[in-house]
Amino acid sequence: MRRNVKTIYKGEAGLKDYDVRKCIADGEKMEVTYEGDMMTLSCEELTSKKGSVSQVYPSKYPGGRDYRLIGYEWNPDEVEL
Repeated sequence: MRRNVKTIYKGEAGLKDYDVRKCIADGEKMEVTYEGDMMTLSCEELTSKKGSVSQVYPSKYPGGRDYRLIGYEWNPDEVEL
């Protein structure tokens, strides 16, 4: 699953809890992009490297799901040239 984050807060990228749960359930990795850089989190890392957990935010869309943001330390992948 690929997700783009718009901000890094206190050194962490915030991912919606339902996206994280889906990746873990499917055994899938999460590719997170921010300002052209990418960080890849394996299924195991999504479980073990959780940082902060936010309050519940209401969906901006009618009928949408409420969510929490789970923070992961922003550590972009190294690209070898």
